[in-house]
Amino acid sequence: MKLIIAFALLLLSTSAVLGQLAKTNITKDSFALAPKAIIDTSQSGDKLFADAFVETLFYSAGDTADTLYIWLINWDFESNATKSIIKRAIDASTLEKKGDDATLDLQLKSKLGLAGHSGIGYIGFVLIRDDGKDTADQLYFTILPNSATSDTKPVEVKLTDNSDKGTGFFVNQVWFQDGYFYVMYTEIELETGFEEALNLQAIKAEDGSLLFKETVKVASLNSPLGFAMPVAGADSPKDAKLIYIAYKVNDTDKLTVMQTTVDISNGKVDEPTKLVADEETVRYFPHDVITADTVFGIVVARQELKGEDDILQSLNVYYNGTTSKPQLLKIKHPEDYKNPSILSFNYNNGFIVLATYSTPDNALVEMKGFNSDGSEQFAEKRLLYTQTVVKYFKDASGGVWLGYNDFDVETGKILKSYLGKVIALKDNK
Repeated sequence: MKLIIAFALLLLSTSAVLGQLAKTNITKDSFALAPKAIIDTSQSGDKLFADAFVETLFYSAGDTADTLYIWLINWDFESNATKSIIKRAIDASTLEKKGDDATLDLQLKSKLGLAGHSGIGYIGFVLIRDDGKDTADQLYFTILPNSATSDTKPVEVKLTDNSDKGTGFFVNQVWFQDGYFYVMYTEIELETGFEEALNLQAIKAEDGSLLFKETVKVASLNSPLGFAMPVAGADSPKDAKLIYIAYKVNDTDKLTVMQTTVDISNGKVDEPTKLVADEETVRYFPHDVITADTVFGIVVARQELKGEDDILQSLNVYYNGTTSKPQLLKIKHPEDYKNPSILSFNYNNGFIVLATYSTPDNALVEMKGFNSDGSEQFAEKRLLYTQTVVKYFKDASGGVWLGYNDFDVETGKILKSYLGKVIALKDNK
């Protein structure tokens, strides 16, 4: 599911002290391969990364599990375009540099900046821009192979044919699945800021061809921006048949979380079903999708108001397409932390959850193993405490990696970048 791309789970704190260095403390025993510094901008050999900002560096997987890649987006804020993209290959066993760094002189334009998304052997970018003066915004997707050089021409695909200058786009989720980059996005009425429609398309990494002949309209919406909170994921990590999607609607007098599926073979959207509706003191929100070989499920966050400042929080999972009797996802809530962001992965004939608990100033990343029936496989354990951005990706053999950075809070520039392996191939089965 969306784990296969790089995710920024914690942004820089606005309350940080200028000149302070971001802190990260790891629990080495919790990693299959403890994080190691792969970039040190104080060293001459890493000079191409000397002006890198936390948000502009990301990672990807090679065609085989023995090579990983680090990418840096050099962004020009005046022109809203890349000045260049830096690429470095890393040996996955030693985490040492392989070969020379490459500078790709590519100018990719996008009104809202650029984030890199990781696939197996490829990276992708979502771009929002118009086609010229006094024209409507369009959504594009650009793909580069990991083998890219300055002579490589990226594959660019236009995802929309928008003629209304009053319509904009919000990208909800991008993930890599079975050789395709999936893009789920919302159409926005710019004057009111209301969500109008939820859409899905997938782009083949190899050649840029579209999976669906026409963009799939998952649902019509009529709600303020950020209300629907859609989440999506496949029913299997490999050879998936269905994409499960949950979103929230204002159903007459009740706010309701809905579930539907998209058939990958033909783009057909199933009739949506109701999962759960808000109550007087209880609110529900789409949260995530669990995807593993032996189980999948829609995760819904539950918040119950117990008192003026007392909110009881939990995560419920509707396993394997069910629409009733959800099962509690039993993970701890450290004091002063809210419902976590979660990512799921195959693990020992069940699945593993990485839970990121955050405040405005820091985050805790913890890991817990589950059997396919939702019972505990191993207890929750700490991976790291951090004040920086954490990004995750999967390698070609199914191993799970995370990356983070030491950076100067005053400048936002990276001092060191680290990679570590969370789950080894032998466990990810």
